[in-house]
Amino acid sequence: MKSLTSRQLNSQLQQVTQGIDQTIDWINNTRQHAIRLDIEADQLTVKLRRHRNKARHLSEMSLTPMSIGFFGQSPAGKQHLISALIADENGQLATTLAGKTLNFWQQIKPGYQASGLVTRFSHQVAINHETHPVQLSLLNEIELAKIVVGAYLHDSQQDVVQHSLSEQHITDHLQQLTMRKQQTAIAGITPDDVISLWDYLVRHDAPRQKRLEAHFWPVAIELAPYLRIDDRAILFSLLWAESQPLTDAYRHFAYTLQHLDSAPQLLAPLSVLVDDMLLPANGIMNVATLNDLYTPADTQIQVLPLKETLAGKSVTLSLAELTFLAVELQIPLPMSATENVFESVELLDFPDFGDEFDTPTQVSHSPYALAASLSWAKNAYLLERYTERQQINMLLVCNAVSHRSDVKTAGKSLDYWVKQSQGENAQVRSRRNPGLIWALTPFDQRIASDGAKNHDEAVQRYVGQPGDSSWGTLLALDTRGIERMVSYLTQEIRRDIKAERITEQLNELQRELTENMLANWYQPVTNESQQKQRIAETLLKALQTRTGLHGELLERLLPARDELRALYLQQQNRVTELITAGDTYHDPFSIGIDIDLFSDSSLSPEQPTPTAMQFGGDDETQYAANVQRYWVNHLRQLPDNGPLIELLGITKPTIELLVAELITASIRLDVTGQLVKILADNEQVSLHRDTKADRQVSRALTVLGDFVAWLGFLQISETQRPDSRINRGYKIFARIPTPASPVGASQRLTKLAPTPTNNTAFYIYDWLVGLGEMIIHNEGYSASSEISEQHQTQLAAILKPIQPIAVP
Repeated sequence: MKSLTSRQLNSQLQQVTQGIDQTIDWINNTRQHAIRLDIEADQLTVKLRRHRNKARHLSEMSLTPMSIGFFGQSPAGKQHLISALIADENGQLATTLAGKTLNFWQQIKPGYQASGLVTRFSHQVAINHETHPVQLSLLNEIELAKIVVGAYLHDSQQDVVQHSLSEQHITDHLQQLTMRKQQTAIAGITPDDVISLWDYLVRHDAPRQKRLEAHFWPVAIELAPYLRIDDRAILFSLLWAESQPLTDAYRHFAYTLQHLDSAPQLLAPLSVLVDDMLLPANGIMNVATLNDLYTPADTQIQVLPLKETLAGKSVTLSLAELTFLAVELQIPLPMSATENVFESVELLDFPDFGDEFDTPTQVSHSPYALAASLSWAKNAYLLERYTERQQINMLLVCNAVSHRSDVKTAGKSLDYWVKQSQGENAQVRSRRNPGLIWALTPFDQRIASDGAKNHDEAVQRYVGQPGDSSWGTLLALDTRGIERMVSYLTQEIRRDIKAERITEQLNELQRELTENMLANWYQPVTNESQQKQRIAETLLKALQTRTGLHGELLERLLPARDELRALYLQQQNRVTELITAGDTYHDPFSIGIDIDLFSDSSLSPEQPTPTAMQFGGDDETQYAANVQRYWVNHLRQLPDNGPLIELLGITKPTIELLVAELITASIRLDVTGQLVKILADNEQVSLHRDTKADRQVSRALTVLGDFVAWLGFLQISETQRPDSRINRGYKIFARIPTPASPVGASQRLTKLAPTPTNNTAFYIYDWLVGLGEMIIHNEGYSASSEISEQHQTQLAAILKPIQPIAVP
């Protein structure tokens, strides 16, 4: 695979982003005319927005310099490594701000202060402002929500599971906020941002996401951008158990960001770093400054919001607010006289997150109560923030954690970085040398302190086993070790390696969009029978090598019983009504009807969706439609289940093909009609709601289970089934007659046949034969058959710029 240049990557990724924008609009316009598209439209739109987030981040990073991150709880170790790479001839790390030369380690970030932001060392040309020379990057509003949630999860680990969110509470909560929806979007949050928050909570708060996924997130994605900050705080408060102090913190800092015009960066005076004597100040580099929030000790400063390279008008901000909102400090470095490969590389020093942020004892005022909690959550989130944006190409670790309690947090963060930056599985990562390096310095716990406990091995087990290309090690204990480290980094920190990794992700995005997600609705195939034959061969070749895991595969193809039960018990169409109700402005004094008295047109009722029109009727018929919708979307999620892919040992495209063919076969065999028939409640017996739910769920699972287990062949006679390849002379799934036993009935259990019948093997290979036959019969039933020619032409025009471009 040949890599693209930085500009080619940037151009193609922008085209992918624009194509996704157009595709979302196409789905919204077309779903009204296509039942199958309407079933998958909501989840398809979420996945498209998720891909748009990734494409946007990759596009931004394709033109930026290479970067190396330094992570861990050993400040002296990180200082040792950074100085070895970019210190001047005298071993000093000096920077010039506002005409004053400062020693970074002594005057800006002394070792005795705990920091709460990332420091970026760069030789690139920086903005040189006379009165405001300090350039800072800021959190945005959705990152603020992630930190507040992180603080809640860290402080309430025992209570998170106990805080169960009922469907009725979520519905009532959203109903009230929907009435406050504004007509136009309010800056600060976009639907894609809410998707990012959702993904964050899936990684960190998985137990509560099933209920939120069904009832909260679909509404929040559309609602949040149209709410004022006060209402957004109430909306997201569900995520932190509606804790009032946390809600107040979100509201306060969100208003502060709005006060800065949501600028991603700002310029600050030198006083935020050093005092008048150029000595370290209790400013933004000291995380304890946040304790001064809401107190007389908090000072006011003037800052300049920065957008692109243009500085805005002066804005007043408190030092404590800036300490929390500042996420990165840029330190400009002079170019050295001698050639240094690391002058084109930016180094990022991450703060410690495992240390306790102590509350000062000798103060005349009460410190901010949430200072320690929010500071911990912010520092723990920083690596994940840079991982989402893919801003780190290599990561060096010095003493990953100091306490056993932090092993899980650090391990999950590093594992996430490896999978995003280096490759989602060992096969992809094996194409390159490891980018995650454990560096052993003279300041490591195992060397500096006798008997000190080191937890690096526990963290490494989260990331991967030695030898699987997840991580490596370097010894930087002496001059020779430093030389080896420099040699290795020089070899690996190359732009062509970065371009190769971005190209991999671009190609996967293009494949996912054109061959999987959108190929179902636009298939320019001249010979569908040959295509179905190729799909059948591909699937059978892959699955026949994994017959030992066939049971796990069939189990994952079905939804869980509890999920279908919750689907039955939920109030019908409640979430859909919330979304629809939010599309119009609600006057608090309105009676709910809007009629134009000067128009002759009659008041028309709201048009139902295609799915509702097809499956309208009683509750049981509606439940059948909901089960079909839920199951189809459950299948579509399987290819994104990384642990399942790893367990089955097959590729993601293979699972995508299997899922698509099963969905098509379920439409062809009218599984929905079978559900409607079996769920029809003709009995006049009065049953308790829970009892009836259990019965209906069992019926629904019977239909879905029969389809998955027998692929529809039990509904046809044996003579019409294909021949079995393993049980010669019989059809697939045929009932084999029991041979007459030559011994008496009393001796059958003591005298067995010389070769036992392997019924399991018969079933598995018959299932595979049936799968191939099912795929062949799917010809003519593709999802694109219900899309009009006009809409297919529109989609073809959207897909054309997304297609991969051959590199000459």
